[in-house]
Amino acid sequence: MNLISNRDLYDLVKSLSKSEKRFLKLTASASDINPNLITLFNTIELASDFKEDFYAKTGKSKNETLQTKSQTSENLYNFILKCLRSFHAESSASYVIKDEITNILNLFDKAQYKQCRKILNKQKQEAYRFERFHFILELIGLEKLLISIETQFNIKNNTIENLVKEELDVIEKAKNLGTYTLLFSKINLNTRQKNKAKTEKDMEVISSFLNSPLLKNDKLIKSSKALIIYHHSRSILFCRCQDNQSREEECQLLLNLMDSHKELIEEMPSRYLTTLNNLINIAYEESKYKSCDIRVKQLEEKADVKAFSTTDLQLKIITSVLNGKLTLNTNSGKLKEATENVEDIEKALVTYKDKINKEEELVFYYNIAIMNTYFGNYKKAQHYISLILNEGNNLLREDLQSFARIINIGLHYELNNFKQLGYIISTIKNYYKTQISYFKTEKLILSYFEKLSEVKVKNKEHEKEIFISFKKDLEEVMKDPHEKNVAFYFDIEVYIDSKINQTPMHQLMQKKYAKAWLN
Repeated sequence: MNLISNRDLYDLVKSLSKSEKRFLKLTASASDINPNLITLFNTIELASDFKEDFYAKTGKSKNETLQTKSQTSENLYNFILKCLRSFHAESSASYVIKDEITNILNLFDKAQYKQCRKILNKQKQEAYRFERFHFILELIGLEKLLISIETQFNIKNNTIENLVKEELDVIEKAKNLGTYTLLFSKINLNTRQKNKAKTEKDMEVISSFLNSPLLKNDKLIKSSKALIIYHHSRSILFCRCQDNQSREEECQLLLNLMDSHKELIEEMPSRYLTTLNNLINIAYEESKYKSCDIRVKQLEEKADVKAFSTTDLQLKIITSVLNGKLTLNTNSGKLKEATENVEDIEKALVTYKDKINKEEELVFYYNIAIMNTYFGNYKKAQHYISLILNEGNNLLREDLQSFARIINIGLHYELNNFKQLGYIISTIKNYYKTQISYFKTEKLILSYFEKLSEVKVKNKEHEKEIFISFKKDLEEVMKDPHEKNVAFYFDIEVYIDSKINQTPMHQLMQKKYAKAWLN
């Protein structure tokens, strides 16, 4: 059964880099493959959009069956995968070690035991350097066979007893790494649903993780990979409870570890990029815009580093950099620069359609909506908020979806959509009944917009009085340190001041964060 669709093939061809395409064509010219495969590849490569009729033109025979055309597509798909394996073989530790294990087996069959020992020792050293525990276990298994032969030749390189001890040690390290990996998955899932701590109950969950034996200190760690996951997990938890000092320390320790052991960057490149992005967020949250801008540029430069050359990692850099630039320019009241950022984001969403994940899409939509709200483009803001509200997965960035509902109320108010506003407020009230945790500020905003919608702006003076009262109540609520996290989603204080003083929000933002560019 053919598991490869025509769309799958199209997407794979379009994902290839120039160097990968060049290698594929050179491989094809040097091998005896069906010319129809390269004809089809060239057709897809030149196409700007996907079309099913690509696949109808690959064969010369009019009687060519649908099954034959489908087989051509599958053969090309498999040929591309084969070329990719060869292309990346020399640059990947996994490929090299795996191939050398095959060489050891072949040499063993040919009774070339001295060569087996040389290659085995070298690859075992490499496997330890990259902490590829499954390969180490496989190599230990081969070494046991080799020792039995070497003993017959009175050659002593190691003993079975030592190998058994080594094997047990490697198994323990592998189990330890697996335990930390599982813990990270639990923390990551919990964080994706609830980004910032909102209540004391949230803080208790975070504290329970931080005080667990695995994360309280690093005494139980048995490998560098586990240590990286340890620091990464702690940085996420400190992010949630807004302890940016501890969070930055964990991020810096992680980067120092990976920078001093370059092979770890190759092994865990995504964690390295995530940590750089975390440092961007820390600088932003601490209102250190100059430092934040420097960090964004540092991350952008990583796009040219070989370790981060895959499409997945390039997208990670692109999305983080674009969001960082947009947020900085939005808060700085720079309309021209922020508008250019939005244009770049919209281009990226088209160029990398179906490759940028849903979570990144939601972050893009939310940041664009906030940018347009601050600059008074309420209709555009509402368009992007609607994209978030139409997301089917309620657990995906629950924090953004929750605040999108709040922003939606304000946008309807600004657009004078008072008939819909009453219904929307009623719907959100029911939504909050199902929520375990939420910011007090969210409830406060909801209650005040309910009052404002009843007034329907018939009396501007009365509207101003409501906003003055709103400001006083907000100041009281903000005495709770958890509530200050609201500003990272939307600066409600600036919005209220803009209504009271009749001053555009972006001007107030520019003034409020002017000093942030000093550090």
